[in-house]
Amino acid sequence: MTDTSILSGLPGGIALLSTMLLSSALHAQEATERVLDEDGEPRTVEQRWSHVGLLRARDLTPFGLLRLDMLPAHTADAQAGTWTFEVQLAYQNTFIMSKNVRGYLEQRQIGRAPIRPQDAAAILALPGDAYYIDGEVGLVDLIVQRRIDEYWSAYLTIPYIHYGQGAFDSIIESFHDTFGFSQQGRDLVARNRFQLLYKLGDIRFAQLERNTKGGLGDPVLGIRYSLPEPRFGWDVVVEAAVKFAVDGERFLLSTGEHDVGIQATLQRRLGEAGRHAVYLAGSAVYYAGGPEIPADETQIIPTVIVGYSFGISRHTSLIMQGYASRSVIRQTDIDELADNKYQLSLGVQTRGRNVLWSFAITENISNFSNTPDVGVQLGAAYMPKAK
Repeated sequence: MTDTSILSGLPGGIALLSTMLLSSALHAQEATERVLDEDGEPRTVEQRWSHVGLLRARDLTPFGLLRLDMLPAHTADAQAGTWTFEVQLAYQNTFIMSKNVRGYLEQRQIGRAPIRPQDAAAILALPGDAYYIDGEVGLVDLIVQRRIDEYWSAYLTIPYIHYGQGAFDSIIESFHDTFGFSQQGRDLVARNRFQLLYKLGDIRFAQLERNTKGGLGDPVLGIRYSLPEPRFGWDVVVEAAVKFAVDGERFLLSTGEHDVGIQATLQRRLGEAGRHAVYLAGSAVYYAGGPEIPADETQIIPTVIVGYSFGISRHTSLIMQGYASRSVIRQTDIDELADNKYQLSLGVQTRGRNVLWSFAITENISNFSNTPDVGVQLGAAYMPKAK
């Protein structure tokens, strides 16, 4: 079932399309794949175990949300001349702060009160850099792809960003209490808020009320090259993409700058009849900057994703993948904010002849003050006449 609390904040047309795609996955047909026979000739066979590629998860960390992030490519492609329609939904809860902000909140001694204007002024006056982010982000990527021939395809991604006020706060706090984990300062402020403020060098920003629920982000146009048969046992996909800032800088929706990225994705089947699969994806994005870094600072942001998939049936597989990426914040005296970001996702994927769908949970595993606490993602893709 889809989570209606997530879909309720999205445009009606996108939510309806998502529901239709997810429902159609229940009627997916048998899947096939291209392999090489003993003579090295390609042939089409019925797929015994389902492996469709890495989870197509986006980076939803607060600093870097609006930059170009290359989605790992599906290693299952539609036939030449067909269109693929895909919806990727993600929702995450973020509560992070620097140590000096936590120290300030602990000495307030006023209970679970939200950050007030006088608190924001005091935090921005603290020595050194400081940051506090409390809120939730929902993201819908609508992706349309055209398979040009057996090697080339092109795609357009249109993102919609939704900002929430803490639908997961009570669930996360109850989980922490049940298993004896620290609340990491959550018990020092009010629940169900959207508040963020930071001081990074000469940049100061404070937003204590949610004055935007979201809107359309910057579109991404990409081109993809994939080999129709494995090379040395590996499926290979290479792509390049551009994020266009079509309407200039927009608060919490666009950095106002164009980004460019490249990516390569590899998949290899292992074990009896290919029941296991391993993945490796690497990308590099030229990031032209955003409101949280100096306007004249540009950088290359590398990202690596590794994954393992286990076939449960001809249609379904379990997948676990790790994500590592460099932070967009480099010039700061807060080590954890500038450290690399590490996240782990665990999910399930199902593939039919025409439909792919996935569900996963993502959790941060290190440097807890620069990545979201927990997130969920749901994806569906319709591929007419897929191989």
